[in-house]
Amino acid sequence: MTKLENKIALILGGAGNVGEGIVRAYLKAGAIVVVPSRKAEKLEELRTYLGELAHPERFIPIVGEISEIDSAEGIRDQLLKQFGQLDAVVASLGGWWSGNRPVNEVSIAEWQQYLDSNLTSHFIAARTFLPVLKENKGTSYTLIGGAAAEVPIPNVSLVSISAAGQLMLAQVLMEENKGSNVRINEVIVHSWVATRSSKERSQPTWISADDIGEFTAWLASEEAYMVNSSVLRLYEKPAT
Repeated sequence: MTKLENKIALILGGAGNVGEGIVRAYLKAGAIVVVPSRKAEKLEELRTYLGELAHPERFIPIVGEISEIDSAEGIRDQLLKQFGQLDAVVASLGGWWSGNRPVNEVSIAEWQQYLDSNLTSHFIAARTFLPVLKENKGTSYTLIGGAAAEVPIPNVSLVSISAAGQLMLAQVLMEENKGSNVRINEVIVHSWVATRSSKERSQPTWISADDIGEFTAWLASEEAYMVNSSVLRLYEKPAT
């Protein structure tokens, strides 16, 4: 029996570059994996990439928008109607901003867009799914963040500021949910990530999306029962 056999896992951002590796790892670990995306074609692409792992009884795509409260609650209700439980959530949400401009040149529209996609989406996800996880023992909620949360990067303010906010959100959630059934952890990736889209330029020292997936799948397992309310950092592999 694999370590997440028949656990119901919700991977938010699972249709993204990093999310693909997380979904793959959870499927390999035996979980039933629910992946929402606002674009049906992204879910079909993911199904293709997953190959035989995407068995229709184990890979459950849902078309929906996690950054809107009504849609997020609709995803929650659909999941609970189908399975009656939720055991693990991974929030791999947001994206990189390549504006390459100082703060004073960022437009209000850009500011709002990236706060919504990189921070508000995490707030909505936690608000929607943490209460469900708290109903059952042994559940886990893992947030994925980047080094920009801790290292200010000039000219990519929208990433750094929203990432720092997401890290603080995670830490507040940890404090507010101490002693509950759910283990909450934040994984901060201090490395470029090797994904399908970065294959041609990736370096041997980069962490892969599958590495992140395997680590978060372990965090959701009973083997990691002692890991709770932690900020965990993943660094580049040593050069050989």
